[in-house]
Amino acid sequence: MASDELKPKSAWVIGRAQDCDLVVPEAQVSSHHCRLTHLADGFTLEDLGSTNGTFVNKQRITGQRMLSPGDEVTLGENVVFSFEGEGVGATVAASVAKMPVQAVPPPPPPTPAAGIAPEKKSHTTRNLLIGCGCLVIVIVVVLVAVLYYIDTNNLYCAWFGMGCPTP
Repeated sequence: MASDELKPKSAWVIGRAQDCDLVVPEAQVSSHHCRLTHLADGFTLEDLGSTNGTFVNKQRITGQRMLSPGDEVTLGENVVFSFEGEGVGATVAASVAKMPVQAVPPPPPPTPAAGIAPEKKSHTTRNLLIGCGCLVIVIVVVLVAVLYYIDTNNLYCAWFGMGCPTP
């Protein structure tokens, strides 16, 4: 076991990529957007060359910036965090975010084995119901047309022998 595995983490990368420590699945957040670092005298935030910028209290940062309790950290335009506390107990809490923040990335979907095509879903039942519905509509239309034809040509008299007009 490496000695680094026993040390607590002192820097966290925030971004959209699944290998980040804090994953923010928002389109305006870069893959590796910024880094939050714990130092002896507090926490710093550093933009990692993000496209839409990292802001502290609505001011864009370009290098490292010390964070103070109550600072508002914004990634892009809409992902806003609030930095709370100081020292080891400090936290970064999502106060306003349009997308959920994931601390642990979800596992990737399973990939099919080479040479095996993924199974396609069968729509047999749905197609059968649609076909039966169409058949019922066609039968009803034909039945109405036949009855209309019989009625307009007075064929009910010749066929059924009832209701014939008297001469």
